[in-house]
Amino acid sequence: MISSGAGDTRITSLTPLSDFSGASATGYTGSTPNRAFIRVLVGCLPQSQVPGVSSATWTSRTGTFFADANGFRRGVVTCPAGTRAFGGGGYFAKQGIPTAGGNSMHSNGVTADGTGWTARGWSSDRSETLVITTQCAPLPGAHVAQAHVPLPINPIAEKTVHAPCPSGYTMLSGGFYLSKADGTEQTGTVSQSFPGAEGWIVSGISIGFSDLKLVALAQCFVPTG
Repeated sequence: MISSGAGDTRITSLTPLSDFSGASATGYTGSTPNRAFIRVLVGCLPQSQVPGVSSATWTSRTGTFFADANGFRRGVVTCPAGTRAFGGGGYFAKQGIPTAGGNSMHSNGVTADGTGWTARGWSSDRSETLVITTQCAPLPGAHVAQAHVPLPINPIAEKTVHAPCPSGYTMLSGGFYLSKADGTEQTGTVSQSFPGAEGWIVSGISIGFSDLKLVALAQCFVPTG
């Protein structure tokens, strides 16, 4: 598995399975009855089609992050020098066991420089931690594409943004983050984070912040063979 996406609910976790054979996601429907389910999608490719990925070069890393004074958890798990993140995710856990906790996830995706995976979320249960995992490989010539859209608060409206890969590249994985104009991650909700149209597509809303933007990121590569 190289990528995972989720949608049709407020995403609270999205992460690879421990053996990287698939993905797991959780969501929160709240008062939105027409979103009483979650859709999960995984992307898979043979190692031979991804440059720099082999049993000798592939590695994974995992980090655990605790709540700050306001109950937010945020972290970045970076890849070894000379490698890039080609997949990953974040989820809430209690005593090391994955939970369905968490009220919202404000980022879950490849970092802008492509060298790690970042996630941020909030849970009312202070004993829950945020666990972030990333898959790493050299990926020569890889490129992270980005696009963003402002999120209105009056009226509150869901917006969608698409980060396309450049011509000649193929989408490998992707993700999202909500931030202020200066790039500081901020609170909001994301209801869709999926591959699409040779890039990554994200939908979300603001929760009371007038300068919030929704950013989609796509890790792109030139396929071999």
